[in-house]
Amino acid sequence: MGLSPSRLLTVYAVAGIGAVAPGGELAALICSAIDRDRVEIKDGDILVVASKVVAKAEGRLAQVGDRAQFEDLVAQHSHGVIAARSFSSAQGPATVAIVRTSAGTVQAAAGLDRSNADGAVVLHPSDPDAAAAQLRSGLERYFGVRLGVIVSDTTSRPWRRGVVDFALGASGVRGLDSQRGRPDDSGRTQQVTERAVADEIAAAADLVKGAARGLPVAVVRGLGDLLDSDHPGAGELNRDEAEDWFRHGHVEAVHAALGSEPAAPPASADGDDDMLTRVSRALAAARGTRARTPGQDHWRMRVTGAGSRILISPSGSGRSSEAGGHRLVEAAIGLGALVDRLHSALFAEELGARVRYTWSSNGAPSGAELTIELVMEDA
Repeated sequence: MGLSPSRLLTVYAVAGIGAVAPGGELAALICSAIDRDRVEIKDGDILVVASKVVAKAEGRLAQVGDRAQFEDLVAQHSHGVIAARSFSSAQGPATVAIVRTSAGTVQAAAGLDRSNADGAVVLHPSDPDAAAAQLRSGLERYFGVRLGVIVSDTTSRPWRRGVVDFALGASGVRGLDSQRGRPDDSGRTQQVTERAVADEIAAAADLVKGAARGLPVAVVRGLGDLLDSDHPGAGELNRDEAEDWFRHGHVEAVHAALGSEPAAPPASADGDDDMLTRVSRALAAARGTRARTPGQDHWRMRVTGAGSRILISPSGSGRSSEAGGHRLVEAAIGLGALVDRLHSALFAEELGARVRYTWSSNGAPSGAELTIELVMEDA
């Protein structure tokens, strides 16, 4: 018979696990610590284990010499960059990237961790769900009860300050508690609500545990109704990329639409790039890797006035037709395309522009001047 939902939740951090070395039997270390701590493990308990100690037991450690090598390691353990920003560190300029990880999560620096690692970098466990299942098997065998196991990690969130723990891996626990088809308090049938209960459990456990405090494991009691030995792991909480509304940063989305390479260096994480830097980055994005509209090569662009203006003038090339049309018509089309691309690229920098076109005596365009304007003041 399944357990009824509880109205009381208790969370207890297990002390005395100690340092975890590569190749260590993590389940045995946890069991010994629980026994020494005189904690009675009961049917329906959920153990939350920090991913860092899981990764250490697996030997998932790497050595890097400097920030550049760390960023290379992040790239090696990433499946696509969502957004990247630059910042200044004690070691000089650096870049932090928010990426999609091998586990399918979206995290800064691919979830790599350098704290309390004796100079090494701790990677993600090779398979967080499998690691949770292996721990659960050992713990259930030792204690003789049904358990759930969550392997937790830390992440930031869109729109919110601060970091929280979430379920990177899980076994024996329903990660999602669907409310679809159930009535709410007013009797209305719910259509879309799914509670990310595994993440909520991980976040609750983090209030008492913490690998940095020597408490990498917590026992959560009162949620036995969420145990399900046949349920898939935490991977079900990862949103498919096609359903992800935030699969690009706002700057990266504009640059991708313009067919431009990612900005190098990326925009400042603090938003303190000066006007010349922002406008120059927009100019590079507007140029793109290749002209996609006939007549763009008829024009050259340059920034003046410390970033206050962009001047577009004839390049001296493009004297022949590119697409079989009249050269002057193609030039006019190309100029309009460039101005439109500049508007898009400037928008990514929270800038706009007033445009003044210039004309030659035969009625053909001879260039344009864009006066840069702020479109969003800092809060």
